[in-house]
Amino acid sequence: MPMSKREIDALLKQPNVAVMAVTAPGGSPHAVPVWDEWKGGGATLFMFRDSFKFKCLERDPRITLVVDTRKPPYKCVILKGSAMIGFKKADAWVRRVSIAYYGKRKGVRYADSLKGTEFAFATLKPERIISWDYAKDSA
Repeated sequence: MPMSKREIDALLKQPNVAVMAVTAPGGSPHAVPVWDEWKGGGATLFMFRDSFKFKCLERDPRITLVVDTRKPPYKCVILKGSAMIGFKKADAWVRRVSIAYYGKRKGVRYADSLKGTEFAFATLKPERIISWDYAKDSA
């Protein structure tokens, strides 16, 4: 059963490892786990400029982001659209997201190891959102 807009927003604000799907140069799908931050109706993720996922996005900005829970009752949100790409050093953003995903101690250590790095950032303002909550089906 589909989720409400509020339920979608609540799930997307949690630090769940998402799966980003893009189109590889040969036309095949390429899917990778990523961290993202949901804010203001968009998902922002970062990547190294030399990563394959960035090269795919640079060539074709169409993206699908799947965010789901890994324990029952299962919930899932699929975001589809085109990413806007930018480049910047964003130490505070990387620190905040690293702490969200790793916890304070390990997150700070990880963020500090990346301090001063210029990343490629992709922001997805979804054109289409698909969701479901299997707990609603069993109610």
